[in-house]
Amino acid sequence: MRRKHIANPNGGPIVVTRTLANTCVTYRRHSQHQSSSMALQCYKMTVEPVLFLYMLGMFMLLPALQDLIYNKVCLETFSKDVCDNLYSSKNSEALDVVQNNSSHWVLGSTLALALTSIITAQFLGSWSDTYGRKIPMLLPPLGGVFASFVYIVLSVEMTEAPVSLILLASVISGLGGGFTSCIMTCMSYVAQVSDTQARTVHVGILESMIYVGGTLGPLLGGWMQQTWGRSTTFTVIMAVHATIIVYIVMFVRNILPRHPPEASWVKSGCSFHHLRRSVATVLKQRQEKRRTCLLWLLAAASLVMFCTAGEIDISYLYVKDKPIKWPFVKYTWYFSLKYGLGALALAVVLPLCARGPDMLLVVAGLISKIVGLIILALAWNDATVFSSAAVAILSSWPVSIMRSAMSKLVEPNEQGKLFAFVALLENSCTLLASGVFNSLYPATRHFLHGFSFLMAAVLLLIVVLIVSVLHNSLLRINTIEFEELSEERVRGVEEDEEEGEIQRATHPEPIPTQEEEEEAVLTEGTVEQGVDGIREQSFEGKCLGFVETNNGRM
Repeated sequence: MRRKHIANPNGGPIVVTRTLANTCVTYRRHSQHQSSSMALQCYKMTVEPVLFLYMLGMFMLLPALQDLIYNKVCLETFSKDVCDNLYSSKNSEALDVVQNNSSHWVLGSTLALALTSIITAQFLGSWSDTYGRKIPMLLPPLGGVFASFVYIVLSVEMTEAPVSLILLASVISGLGGGFTSCIMTCMSYVAQVSDTQARTVHVGILESMIYVGGTLGPLLGGWMQQTWGRSTTFTVIMAVHATIIVYIVMFVRNILPRHPPEASWVKSGCSFHHLRRSVATVLKQRQEKRRTCLLWLLAAASLVMFCTAGEIDISYLYVKDKPIKWPFVKYTWYFSLKYGLGALALAVVLPLCARGPDMLLVVAGLISKIVGLIILALAWNDATVFSSAAVAILSSWPVSIMRSAMSKLVEPNEQGKLFAFVALLENSCTLLASGVFNSLYPATRHFLHGFSFLMAAVLLLIVVLIVSVLHNSLLRINTIEFEELSEERVRGVEEDEEEGEIQRATHPEPIPTQEEEEEAVLTEGTVEQGVDGIREQSFEGKCLGFVETNNGRM
């Protein structure tokens, strides 16, 4: 269906609506932000369950893995009695050893995951642009299945299996691409199937799946571990990854490029030119200073991802230490609250604020995150820790909106390579943040317990400055692109109508024969006679009714 309103005598907005292959696009000449409500009406679920289930499994794993490392480090070094009374005053030295060694093993696990994911993500991004979006999406959950098997072995053999096997599981997960590749492949898919003007809302809804998984995962994992033990938790995580594979195979439609390559992806897909393509996409010269804006957005997003990765890495150790001394289950409550509020901000609050400029929304999210980090750094009891999560409710906005803004600066066939480069940055930031925060936290925990969080808050102030400078440039680029797209859509509708007229002129309707004309005249006459007969009968009925009514009155 195509509908076109070119002229409006009442002076209203010019609207072009095209519905083609389950895609709804609405353009309004006077206000581009009014299309956000239409975007929600036309929204169709595609890969959201993939990202939700993967993040559900990952966030079930994250606190359970940190708790596994914490307990295995203690049991390998001290007796069970010491580990059961670790916060006793006589075991203060043992607590220091467990805190420091656990931090180092968390660092090692993060390094093993990030280093292998960096290379894999670059291949997957270019593969998805060249050979389709579906197959690269299968690799992260496949790696998760095999990594979960190693965690099951570690949880069953708590004292026999060495803690170093955690590195093997991280390497296996990284070879599948890890969580960054899952995000990258899903973002590339949505960026290609969504309209440019509605992309912020669509990417925001997809990003909210990360936070919904982060809400339910820790709660589910903590409850399962407390009820049935660690091995059951890791078994369920394996089942979640297997479910993702089944969903992708059965329900996700593959999106092939317009010009498929002649060589197979097995033969040419393993070439290192994929790495060069990702870098070339970012450094490519573009009009309207788009490359400059893209590079600054990448720098800003990198700082946010650095601070977020560092916060996640040390949060468990932070609340396990004095003066908070949380058990594992209470930490899962905090984690779920934090990510639940983030999901609410992305799925509910962000669409309501979609009329606002992207960079102003990013600033709002950054301020929320900064204040939350400061409160967390100064926390001394349960209430202050939970309040930090409530204050940071908008902290899920910055990265999501910046992803959307970056995708608008490149071509549709460059989405995979762009998000592959973003995945490279995310892995690099995770790698660097793990090294910095896991080294800084043990060194500063005695004189300023929350120093690492305060440092993250200062770094985010730099991001506020960057996006404030970019605001006007991105607003101008979006306005120009919107006008070009509106003209292109109007021109496309007009061209379709012209093609229809040309086809009708080229292939005119056949001239009816004399017999067909006579038959049509007879049919028309019969219809007219029938209509006249009905009118006469109706008139006679009315007259008779009038006479009967008058006789009755007399």
